Amino acid sequence: MNTKTIEKEKLALLNMANTIKTVSETIAKNKKLITDNYWRNDEFALYGQASKLAIKIMLQELNIRATSKRVQLVHNELEEANYHCPVEAVLDIDEEITSFDYPIWIPEGTTLSEDYLDMVKEIINYAEKAA
Repeated sequence: MNTKTIEKEKLALLNMANTIKTVSETIAKNKKLITDNYWRNDEFALYGQASKLAIKIMLQELNIRATSKRVQLVHNELEEANYHCPVEAVLDIDEEITSFDYPIWIPEGTTLSEDYLDMVKEIINYAEKAA
């Protein structure tokens, strides 16, 4: 896959991650003032789009054509398997960028990026065998 394209998409993803972090910090600062989940919904919407871009990048890194159908399939399967941090995996960030303070679990002997790439590869392989 074109590494120049992947690098541009990673830069866009980093910019999206910084925006999500800013929204998350705003939520944390105003937690007592905000009585509804209005800001949190925006945070999830932003993260959802960033997540899909991260999945597209991972597919490209695996030399798999990143169609919208494949991106959606991988997105759904990652969520089902409790893989909720594709953005952090692509950007090699070891803590969540959202306002949740859950630790990111990384299997011993691997990196977050490798773990996610392996999972994406497994999802695609399974989908191709099932088709």
